[in-house]
Amino acid sequence: MKFNDMGISERTSSALAEMSYVEATEVQEKSIPLILQGEEIIVRSQTGTGKTAAFGIGLIEIISKDKTKKALILAPTRELVIQITKELRSIAKNHRMGVYAIYGGQGMEGQVSLLRRGYDIIVATPGRLLDHVRRGTLNLGLMNCIVLDEADRMLDMGFKEDIDTILDQVSKTKQMMLFSATIDQRIREISGSYMKTPEIVEIGPEGKVETIEEEFIELTRKEKIQKLHEIIARETSSRTIVFVGTKKAAEFVCHRLMDNGMDARFLHGGKTQSQRERTLRDFREGRFRILVATDVAARGLHIEEVSHIISYDKAMSHDTHTHRIGRTGRMGKSGKAITFVETDPLPAFDYSKGRRGGGRGGYGRPSGGGYGRRPSYGHGGGSRSYDSQSRSGSGGSEHSGGYRGSGSGRSSHSRDSEGSHHRKPRNRSYGSY
Repeated sequence: MKFNDMGISERTSSALAEMSYVEATEVQEKSIPLILQGEEIIVRSQTGTGKTAAFGIGLIEIISKDKTKKALILAPTRELVIQITKELRSIAKNHRMGVYAIYGGQGMEGQVSLLRRGYDIIVATPGRLLDHVRRGTLNLGLMNCIVLDEADRMLDMGFKEDIDTILDQVSKTKQMMLFSATIDQRIREISGSYMKTPEIVEIGPEGKVETIEEEFIELTRKEKIQKLHEIIARETSSRTIVFVGTKKAAEFVCHRLMDNGMDARFLHGGKTQSQRERTLRDFREGRFRILVATDVAARGLHIEEVSHIISYDKAMSHDTHTHRIGRTGRMGKSGKAITFVETDPLPAFDYSKGRRGGGRGGYGRPSGGGYGRRPSYGHGGGSRSYDSQSRSGSGGSEHSGGYRGSGSGRSSHSRDSEGSHHRKPRNRSYGSY
């Protein structure tokens, strides 16, 4: 179905045409009419199917006809907040609407100044939104069109309490829309508590989309880096995301690829917000073709034309695996997902002893495989980056889409942005994992 046949205003249709949006995707065709009718909806659909435009078009059409409507869109990460805001501004370009992004990693005062101008749509991470609510710079009671995007990921990241706090304060006459790659018991609990009689829209099978080809490769840890080289060297024209389990792994793998003449960059929670935005912008613009990323840093990434996803380190859960491979095969295009399955996996980490089980385990001397030797990490002013492209001293932990901590990162104990407690080593090198 064409957007022109959906009863959408000429101003919105014109903006969509400029974005080369002519034919509605399945999720858009099924969701937009329900949104325009004022229905509450739960939509299960994979990333890359056009969900952002689905709720974006609906919200913009509603607000353009009723100025008492104000929309709040919650998303799990700052990167996704930025991407949603950019797309909604493009759709709303012919309407006089204020569409603002609220997320951590930016100064509060600049955001307060934007809010004082008046707004129609707020796109926010839960943590920073609640910072504004506590300061009295944002009144949730005015919000009557609510969207939870990638709701399952927000719950995975521990935002349930924040979501409850927010939804308890929005307008009681709200219209709510929930978008998720999966519908599990947690999603049903939210809908049961905050939605009346929502319509359920399910697009495609739950799990990976049909256009994604999956391959699992069994190998030892020692063989992983060489196999990665072979795959990427074979696919010389592809845009690839390589997923790893830790920040140090991201830096190591990236450097090994660069040492072999491959155009790669890394993305993890230790980078500053400006560094992360620059890395993502350069990747989108094709200035390099291989992005090595952790799951925390890559959640919510919407980047077109990614042909290959390689899980160098296996995902910790089925849902995380589903979200990883959802970075390819977007908007009906084909993609390939490759997962490395280690035949000699490491034992579980023993936090009481500060090492993995079985002697020196993962933190001993390298034995020719794994991640090799690491640089020393001192306490000068935060962590010293392994890569010349980044030299950051991030003080806070990666949470709520932003850095909520303060200080210089000098404490010998901290919470890793990838979600695990660790002791920062003093001037020592790490061996293989």
